[in-house]
Amino acid sequence: MTIFSVTTIDQLLVDFLNQLIPPFGNFLLTLLSLMMATFLAGLIGYEREYHGHSAGLRTHILVALGSSLIMLLSIYGFGDFNLDRDPARLAAQVITGVGFIGAGTIIQNGFDIKGLTTATTLWLVMAIGLAAGAGQFLLATTGSLVGLFTLTMLRKFETFINRKAPKIFLLVKDNQPVLKNIHESAREVRAGIRNIDSQITTHQGSKMLRITVTYAQINHATELMLVEDLKLRINPVEITTSFHIE
Repeated sequence: MTIFSVTTIDQLLVDFLNQLIPPFGNFLLTLLSLMMATFLAGLIGYEREYHGHSAGLRTHILVALGSSLIMLLSIYGFGDFNLDRDPARLAAQVITGVGFIGAGTIIQNGFDIKGLTTATTLWLVMAIGLAAGAGQFLLATTGSLVGLFTLTMLRKFETFINRKAPKIFLLVKDNQPVLKNIHESAREVRAGIRNIDSQITTHQGSKMLRITVTYAQINHATELMLVEDLKLRINPVEITTSFHIE
């Protein structure tokens, strides 16, 4: 049986560098892997830094750089004395470890959850670093460009969608349970809820809870029904809307 194999550009480059005079070729390969991980993760990190997220340029670069170092260590760092070693074992531990780091960037504030996108970009640059460390430069570059496209271009698409999503703003007492009533009100008029944000504020010297409910696309009549129903169920101190008609 004939087995077909494909020689990639990455394999040709790695083979060429490995054939150079030792240890010059190995040094160039290591340097190329680390520089690729740094540059590609920097693209993702710059986007996060530009939009003011806590995990920015340096954090993303360091995650990718560390992942690339561990992958290089796993492949080349133990010599030939252990021929049965599994190069993917250390990589698996990196995936688990970066998962814990990403979980630390997720913050829940009331009904609002922030940091999910930053957690996923940290996980992405970890994968980019592993790919660069393994000599898969084309794969690392492609993943970086697709990730950057998702963060930049699809952000504009999300903004366009959110402009068409009506919001209802409620101001209620901070100890008043409202989440159940909000969901029941939406079910009553068959409206979908996309997001619920909340924050503590002060109104006329009293501590209040300001809630922003974002609904799926609904018509103006449904919006008015929601407002009236929420008034009856919750009796908020204030209730306002931002409904867009195009």
